[in-house]
Amino acid sequence: MSLENPLQNMTVLYVEDEKEVQKFVVPFLAKRVKTLWMADNGEQGLEIYEKRRPDIVVTDLKMPGMDGIRLAKTIRAEDPEIPIALMAAYGDEHQLFAAIDARIDAFVKKPVKINELLRTVEGLAKQITYERSRRNVQAKMAQHYLAIEEEALLIYIDKEARIRKINEKMALRLNYALDLLVGELFESLLFKDHRINGYRPLFDAIAKGESWHGEVHLISQFDMELIFKATLIPLYDTERPDYQFMMLLEEITELVNYRRLLKNELDETQNTLQEKIHFLEQYQNAINEGTAICRFLEDGTILKTDQRFDKIFGFSRNELVRRSFYQLCPNVQERLEHLVKESVGKRQVLRKRIRCVDKGEAIHVTDSVFIPIYKINGEIEEIISIHNDITDIIKLGEEIQNTQKELLYILGEVAESRSRETGHHVKRVAEYSRLLAQLAGLPEEEVELLAIAAPMHDVGKIAIPDEILLKPGELTPEEFEIMKRHAVIGGELFSHSDLPFMKAARIVALEHHENFNGSGYPYGKRGEDIHIFGRIVALADVFDALSMDRAYKKRWSDEEIVEYMRLQRGLKFDPRLTDLFLSHVNFFFDIRDTIGE
Repeated sequence: MSLENPLQNMTVLYVEDEKEVQKFVVPFLAKRVKTLWMADNGEQGLEIYEKRRPDIVVTDLKMPGMDGIRLAKTIRAEDPEIPIALMAAYGDEHQLFAAIDARIDAFVKKPVKINELLRTVEGLAKQITYERSRRNVQAKMAQHYLAIEEEALLIYIDKEARIRKINEKMALRLNYALDLLVGELFESLLFKDHRINGYRPLFDAIAKGESWHGEVHLISQFDMELIFKATLIPLYDTERPDYQFMMLLEEITELVNYRRLLKNELDETQNTLQEKIHFLEQYQNAINEGTAICRFLEDGTILKTDQRFDKIFGFSRNELVRRSFYQLCPNVQERLEHLVKESVGKRQVLRKRIRCVDKGEAIHVTDSVFIPIYKINGEIEEIISIHNDITDIIKLGEEIQNTQKELLYILGEVAESRSRETGHHVKRVAEYSRLLAQLAGLPEEEVELLAIAAPMHDVGKIAIPDEILLKPGELTPEEFEIMKRHAVIGGELFSHSDLPFMKAARIVALEHHENFNGSGYPYGKRGEDIHIFGRIVALADVFDALSMDRAYKKRWSDEEIVEYMRLQRGLKFDPRLTDLFLSHVNFFFDIRDTIGE
């Protein structure tokens, strides 16, 4: 709404029984307001008011039937806030107290001077415009506050470092009742095993009324250490020279503990593998520095971004304003815009992990929340998006997974090197297993998991004595019983971890010598009681063993291998997997020949 031309947005009801005055006033007033409704008497004016609900009422005092005072009182009973102007002639002073009682907002003398009438109505319009703007700002601020209260973890602290308030979400996380901590020193929440001196900058900021950003270790009611990224924001009181603080927190307990656990596990790894895990030092600060905020219109036009948002995406201050937010997410632009509009229509908050690009076209992954903000009349005002950049954490996960793969390959190679087989054997078995799993229709994540775990099938051989493992001829029945233990030993090596790839490695180590007809070892499982991973690796392992020279045998011809596989269909090998292998056997030969000895 424009303060310079407030009338153009107003609807006005004009009640006047004198036709000559109507002819004089209506043309001037009608072209200056949004809509003008005309009534010839009080009864008609009240009927129009009931139907149209104008912004302003201008009424004559003296009219037959319902006069202006009665009209004003009746309207006031329904809407105490609507501005009403009363037109009265000299000599009507005796009506002054009745007009005051009717809470008339303005008076216009009769005979009417058009400039005076326009100034009066324009003044009322300015009051309405100001009041609407004030209420709209208050409503938006309330929605902003409620959005933060709902989504964030918050603690309010006074300048004495005492807790004034804790929001429900934070109280729940700490397992405290809402009011239990009010009045307590913030220091009482700090985890005692953490160095208290490390918080000196925080308490200095509180004493000086300044902002602060860092990491805090808090203690729950059940004595658990909880770790948060924290931002301290001063909130000044305009009514008195005082201030308090809002502490905005983001929990990172699991990430920090996982980082600690990973470091402890990797510190125990053999020295010969240290070069594979030195990347850990480079990721000690992988957790991002905080959330970033962007405000934009429903069509995506950016209104404002905060400093963290600009920093993440590589733009200078205000450089993003008036651009489209959705252009930052080109791969999901149309889909994301649809989801945001859908959440706006349903008046819901949207939570979504998205991929965006920065100014240099680098990809960022963010966990994002989109919160619609509405005007009083229910129209959408803007959308606040809160983003947590997890790009470094995603990269860390990928690095960890790649290192885990390498460690498994190395362990598999160690096992194979003891039995005079090449490390290429475990790589070939991994690729055969990947191809056969794809042909069998396994989900992509299971295909990848099996490819990582397959090299571990014979890892238990590291515990088999050399005189048996390296024997060039056939084993005696007693020696073969000892050799068979490698399956159980391999399974035991991976039995103490809940990580998916460790579970998969345990399966292939235990079950790759089980036969489909139940004649295998170590448990004599049969059919589909054998895990699909075990059935796949069993076929891949035998195919590679027949295809290569060994200390105890020469390699078989391709024709001999195909015939053996066909004969073992339903006996040693899963019939369906055997059919898939035989119908695509040339692809398996290609893998063998590409990787070679």
